[in-house]
Amino acid sequence: MTLLWLQMKFARAQVSIFMLAMLLQRTPVIKYLVQFEKAATAPVAKLIRAFTISAASLGGLHSLSGATEYVINPASPASAKVGEEFALAFAITDTPETADSWRITGTIPPGLSVSGLVGDNLNSRTGTITGTPTEAGSFDVTVQPYNGPNQTRQTTGSETITINVAAAPIPPEIVWHPISMTVPTGGRAQFFFEASGEMDTVQWLKDGTPIGDESGSTLILTGTTLSDAGVYTVSASNDGSATVSEGATLTIDDAADSTVIFSNQGFLAPESDVLISSLVIEGGAARTILLRGLGPALDGANALGVLANPQLELIRSVIENDEEIGTQALLSNDDWEVDLNAAELAAALSSSGKSFESGSKDAAILVTLAEGSYTVKFSGNSEWMGIGLAEMVVIE
Repeated sequence: MTLLWLQMKFARAQVSIFMLAMLLQRTPVIKYLVQFEKAATAPVAKLIRAFTISAASLGGLHSLSGATEYVINPASPASAKVGEEFALAFAITDTPETADSWRITGTIPPGLSVSGLVGDNLNSRTGTITGTPTEAGSFDVTVQPYNGPNQTRQTTGSETITINVAAAPIPPEIVWHPISMTVPTGGRAQFFFEASGEMDTVQWLKDGTPIGDESGSTLILTGTTLSDAGVYTVSASNDGSATVSEGATLTIDDAADSTVIFSNQGFLAPESDVLISSLVIEGGAARTILLRGLGPALDGANALGVLANPQLELIRSVIENDEEIGTQALLSNDDWEVDLNAAELAAALSSSGKSFESGSKDAAILVTLAEGSYTVKFSGNSEWMGIGLAEMVVIE
């Protein structure tokens, strides 16, 4: 009885193995759960799981009707950009036989190619689409694997890979470049620029090297030393596409020394009267200037009907061949305590004896300007109107 039982057990095992072999030969899609003895079942399951996990780590897995998987890395739809290198790999896994060739149809993005492709035939176990796209758009590439070379012995269904190519970003255009200036040791330097177009990143540089976290519309250097002398530029970027300005040279020279005070007074009304003051800096030395737009501060001077909410604007005239070819808006201020360099501004007001009361609506600007012609506009903000005073003090 014992011998007969063993013979029957062995026969059933042979039938199971035979059925499994037939299934694997007839279809590449493993879609049946075959029962084995415990000793045989565990290793097979572990092998299948390990292979699937390994394939998943390569990129996007697209499951067919069973266990066969398309491995596409990066996963479809894939994103590319005109002018930037791109690479995509594709393969199939969990088939009883590997793919020895592929049929490639559809539209490959201009600038990209399939390595080894001849016509629509690729004799390879895997495929890659690589290159640098030259045209924006959405493109569909269909891949069909075969077990034999030259598209023989079809193994499974086709898969469409979508590649979306975005247009190259347009870099900003530097309209007005930073201008060179000369300041004394321990002085203050300031550079401006103006750009057109979309801009998401700004970085200032000295002699081609980025300056820490300096990423604003203006660069301010205080307490200058000889080590600050050099060429300053600014890089303006849009989605990684950058434009670098022309260089502005900073020279340290202790010969500069002058102070000028200028003021105008007039009646201001909203959207009509604007008090315009002109400032011209001649010679090679830059000047640090304190601009004040007084309204509420005039209450103490017994002025009647003072401007309750003044604002200041500073504009540079761009001159070429003694003619103005444009203007560059440099700075503006509505309330003196609301400013990017409010702490420095407050210190300058205090040291020059020009402080405002905390919470007042008076306006002020602290700026360092190179040689050139500038305009200061003083007006009433919103609905405010009344008597105002525009004052300009050259600090250094």
